[in-house]
Amino acid sequence: MECTTLKPDNSFFRQPVDTESRLSLHLPCKIIVSDQELQGTVFNVSYSGIGVDLSPEEEDFDVKSLQSISIPDIGDFCVYVRWKRGLRMGLSFSAKRSSRPTLDAYFEKTGSYPF
Repeated sequence: MECTTLKPDNSFFRQPVDTESRLSLHLPCKIIVSDQELQGTVFNVSYSGIGVDLSPEEEDFDVKSLQSISIPDIGDFCVYVRWKRGLRMGLSFSAKRSSRPTLDAYFEKTGSYPF
């Protein structure tokens, strides 16, 4: 997947704000960085982004090298790191408009929606 990542300035210092409904999940995922694939677990998803828990050995990767995320049964998304605290991070979709149909298909298939 070819991704162009646009990261907002100072995004790592911003306090998270719950502004959008999220669907709690517990799904494995692959986090694609410039030179490797990391393993993680998706803990929530919204139309704006994805919450991911990293395994302890993945904590110190260079967040600027993140390119995309692959979630089985949902799809592949270009993302950027919005915030990171310890092993937990919030990823925003680089292209929210193109992510929505993929998310809608997953929500419809499972019958679960963010609320």
